[in-house]
Amino acid sequence: MNLESWRNDGVLIVGGGIAGLALAGALYRQGVPCELVERAPAWAPVGAGIVLGVNAMKMLRELGLADALENNARLLEVMSITDSDNRILARTNLADLQPRFGASLALHRSALHDVLLENARHVPIRMGTTVESAEEREESVEVRFSSGDTARFGLMVGADGLHSRVRELTFGPLPLRYSGYTCWRTVVDGGGTEVGGQEMWGVGKRFGLVPLDRDRVYCFAVVNAPAEEPDPASDRIHRLRKEFSEFGGPVPHLLDQLRQPEELIKNDLHEIVHRPWHRGRVVLVGDAAHGMMPDMGQGAAMALEDVWVLSQLIASELPLEETLASWMDRRKRRVRWVQNQSRRIGWVGQWRHPLACRVRNELTHLLPDSATTRVLARLARQRV
Repeated sequence: MNLESWRNDGVLIVGGGIAGLALAGALYRQGVPCELVERAPAWAPVGAGIVLGVNAMKMLRELGLADALENNARLLEVMSITDSDNRILARTNLADLQPRFGASLALHRSALHDVLLENARHVPIRMGTTVESAEEREESVEVRFSSGDTARFGLMVGADGLHSRVRELTFGPLPLRYSGYTCWRTVVDGGGTEVGGQEMWGVGKRFGLVPLDRDRVYCFAVVNAPAEEPDPASDRIHRLRKEFSEFGGPVPHLLDQLRQPEELIKNDLHEIVHRPWHRGRVVLVGDAAHGMMPDMGQGAAMALEDVWVLSQLIASELPLEETLASWMDRRKRRVRWVQNQSRRIGWVGQWRHPLACRVRNELTHLLPDSATTRVLARLARQRV
C-alpha cells in the first residue's frame, strides 16, 4: 500500500492517551489522514506525575514537542535509591547525561497530555466512543463504533492501554501478568523538597517521590498484596500511613499532606507479554502492545518510540505488510529488554525477607553511580 492509498482510507487511532495523541499529531504533520476515538466522554485531568527520561525527551524533540513541555516541567538532575531510613544506596546522575543526550524532566501527567492534545488539535476526535467490532476487508478494515456508526480505514492502531479493546478484538482475550504488588499514586504539597527523585526500599514495600515544581511532589507507594484487594476509602489514608510508618526521611511529612482518600490513585501493577503486536490491518502500540512494570520509568518512553518509528514508516511508500513487519522488527528486541529489566528491578525492590533485603541494600550500595547512569546512556544512544 503506497502513500496515496493511505490518503484514501486513512488511519484510525483508538485511545487518546500518550501514544494515541502523539501518533495523531505525528501523522497529521506528515499529511497522513487520521482520526482518533477516545472512550472518555470528555477530557479531564487524570493521573499523577511522570518522569520523561533522556530517550523519552529524544522522541519528543523528534516530534517537535520538547520546547512546549520544558515550560511546564522540572529539570531532574539526580535519581537516588535509598533504604527506608533515607541512607543513599545508589545514585543516577542525570546531569552527567544532559550535555550528550539532553534533559530529563518531571511533570504532572496532565501537563504532558495538554501538550499532546494541542499538537493533535487538527485531527478529528470522537469522544465517548470506542470500537465495537472490526472486520478485515481486502483493502481496508471496517470498524463499527459504540455509537453505531461504521467506517473504513487503511489501518487501525490500538493505543488504548493495558486493557485494550483493540487487542481483544484482534487476538482474543489474553491474560495479564500480575506483578504481586499494588501501587498508590498521588501529588501532594512538598515545598522545599530537594531537586531530584528518590525511591526508598523497605521490606516488601517501596516509596518514591519526584518533585514536580516548587510546591508539588509526585509520590508513589508500592506494597506486596494480592490482586484486587479491597481499598475502602473510609480509612485509606490511615492505612497507608500505617503501612509506611517505619519509613523516615521525607515520607512522614509527605503522607501528612494527604487530606482526602480520592487524592490516592490505586492500581494493581500488571504487564502484558504477547507478540506479535500486529495482525492484518491492526497494530498495537504502547501499553496495549507491551504494558510493562513502571520500575524503569520507561512506559511513556517506549510508547513514544513506538509512535515515532511507526509514523515514519506509515509515511513511507512501503506496502502495509512490510511497514508493520519492519516496525515490529525494529521495536521488539529493545522493548523486550526494557520489559525484562523493569520486571527484574521490581522483583528485587519488593523482596520481603529482612535478611535478603539487608544483603540487597549492601550490594546496591557497592555499585558505582556510573553503573545505573550507563543504562540510561545505552537507551539514549541506541537506534530505536
